[in-house]
Amino acid sequence: MPRQANPYLQSQAAVNKALVDGVGGLSFTAQSPPGVGRLIRIPFYLTTGVGNAICSLTANDTLVNFNADLAAGTANQTVPTCVIDFAALAAAQATGTATMQTPQISWATLRIVAFEIQRQDATLAPASAGEVCVSDLQIGGGANLFVHEDFAPAGIYLSGQSSFAGLRDYPILKSPNVASVSVQGLGDPASARISFSASLVCEILVDDMYGAHIPGAYARPGALVRQGGSFV
Repeated sequence: MPRQANPYLQSQAAVNKALVDGVGGLSFTAQSPPGVGRLIRIPFYLTTGVGNAICSLTANDTLVNFNADLAAGTANQTVPTCVIDFAALAAAQATGTATMQTPQISWATLRIVAFEIQRQDATLAPASAGEVCVSDLQIGGGANLFVHEDFAPAGIYLSGQSSFAGLRDYPILKSPNVASVSVQGLGDPASARISFSASLVCEILVDDMYGAHIPGAYARPGALVRQGGSFV
């Protein structure tokens, strides 16, 4: 009896023949720069830490200094990297709530288009993994821009994903207003330390020195038109 053809091998051969991917073909991936004033990142800085759980790193931090900073929940307006330590937790639970804030951007008018988190776990293999959670993203004390009212895992907003997570609105950010977000850790005493930073992704609409930019299609007024009425 003739051997039955393998449909996977047949389909793979067809792909290779088309020179799309695989033997005999070349595949290219290139990231295009976003353009002038597009998708810029504004770092958040820790303004209120949680003693023994969440603190900012400081320049030239040694282990001794870090332990003191951690115990005090030290905030820092120049270093955006923060650390969550779960060692002080009595059991699997959440740390207290820390607050992070962006600096005032006095030289430009910006439109907010996304929120982004970068994190790096400790190099030592933990007995269990901890989680960074975020809630209540606000601009100038306004309404929450996250869809979720309570804390949600920061994995929704991790950098490096193929697309940004959506927000309820894409408001204008103009000095003296700043953005703020609440952060907490979720883990147990055996969880590894987590270092992380948060950024606000924006489009520059008007720059005092470089003039007005052409924002991406997603940030132009026509893309943000609202329609009244009920959609239930």
